[in-house]
Amino acid sequence: MPPRRPQPLLPNQIARRWEQEWQRLSQSSLPIRPQGSIWCFSRHRNRDDPPQGWKLHISATILSACQILELVSPCLKRHQALFKAPQTLAELHKLNAGVEYGFSQVGKFITVYPRSTELALSLAAELHHLTAGLPAPSVAYDEPWRARSCVHYRYGQFYFDQTIKVGNQSVPAIARPDGRLVPCLREPRAAVPQWLTDPFRPRQSATPKMASTPLETDYGNYEAIVQRGRGGVYRALDLNSVPPKVCILKEGRRHGETDWLGRDGVERIRREAIFLKAIAPACPGVPRVSKTFRANACFYLVMEHCVGRNLHALIISRERISPRRSLTYCREMARIMADIHAAGWAWLDCKPGNFLCGRNYRLWAIDFEGACRQDKPDSLRVVTPGYAPPKWALTNPQADDLFALGTSFAQLIARSNKPPEQLRAIFANGTKVPQSVLRLIRSLRHADPHFRPTARQAQHLLEKMLGPAKINH
Repeated sequence: MPPRRPQPLLPNQIARRWEQEWQRLSQSSLPIRPQGSIWCFSRHRNRDDPPQGWKLHISATILSACQILELVSPCLKRHQALFKAPQTLAELHKLNAGVEYGFSQVGKFITVYPRSTELALSLAAELHHLTAGLPAPSVAYDEPWRARSCVHYRYGQFYFDQTIKVGNQSVPAIARPDGRLVPCLREPRAAVPQWLTDPFRPRQSATPKMASTPLETDYGNYEAIVQRGRGGVYRALDLNSVPPKVCILKEGRRHGETDWLGRDGVERIRREAIFLKAIAPACPGVPRVSKTFRANACFYLVMEHCVGRNLHALIISRERISPRRSLTYCREMARIMADIHAAGWAWLDCKPGNFLCGRNYRLWAIDFEGACRQDKPDSLRVVTPGYAPPKWALTNPQADDLFALGTSFAQLIARSNKPPEQLRAIFANGTKVPQSVLRLIRSLRHADPHFRPTARQAQHLLEKMLGPAKINH
């Protein structure tokens, strides 16, 4: 009898193993753990530690963090450098996402506070050598020590001792040579203050000229819609069209928001491109792809600009929505979902925030980075809380879509972004919503996926209800 093949680890099992390893390593390297902080430190602050200076950031993914800490910790301790890192890998994942803690925190795994410029220079070189070739995202708004290095640098505040008022806000500040306090900026081209010379860039070496990419030659007038660790979403002009027309660029960053299965921003946008190219002929409610390309270690997806208002924003607005209009939007959501399922795919990110309301109540569906083939279920589903069923149907991802569809219906009918469990009013007797709609919502959100109607069945039911004799404007 042949030996049994070992079962692959599930993502949560991988996460637990790495988290245990991280705790083992960080307990000895970073023993100082202030209460209420996400950070742990190598030592306490000394009197001779400067308040500001050149600080180094060593970047890492959640999968490379343990190896990088193990490599750099002896070097940093030998130089008696103060450094910090997140207390858990879960916090590192949040930092790399750039959502909860802000885009400026992306990539800031280990922060080193050198006591002098000379030490910062020697440490940067040594740390780069130790971590060369390891996967790590770029640090937002920092300067890389070298191309694709894990080590980045900026001049800034070391401690939160100095602040300055900007409008009604107190922001971190650094002192200029004349003693004047100015904001410690975390934004593009602010890593090296204007009054300082960059000591990490030798004057003799000219900056190598980067080869032109479609980003410079084919598109222009960029406007950032979203910025996060895995990549940005931009509105731009397609200069190859006559006249130039508006398009959407989605960017997948190398090592951006790497998950426990090793998938990064590049993989996510590549997956979305594959999905859209496969689904577009069968589903008129999704954007059409015009081009994909690679540039600057990122993957770009160019698609048509779908004009519309976010359905989530409409739900929480005070704008009046008639019952017929609400049911029309529900029908459109069901139709798009049914088309996706008929083509053999599961969306896995159905929610009002991923629908755009166009003219004549038409809906567009957007954001398909997590989509998967029905016959190839994904073991790692990153679903927005509140839209996932209590228990995932691991072998039937389309069933999870149906639960999310029912949740989206409930939020639209109730005009609230709260979970349906908190929206008892819409299920109460005497509600103006037809009982058949409430029964549909309950069925779609049934705990047993076998009792959930298909998206096409939901679409047909809503089409029957939208007859003029049923509901009037």
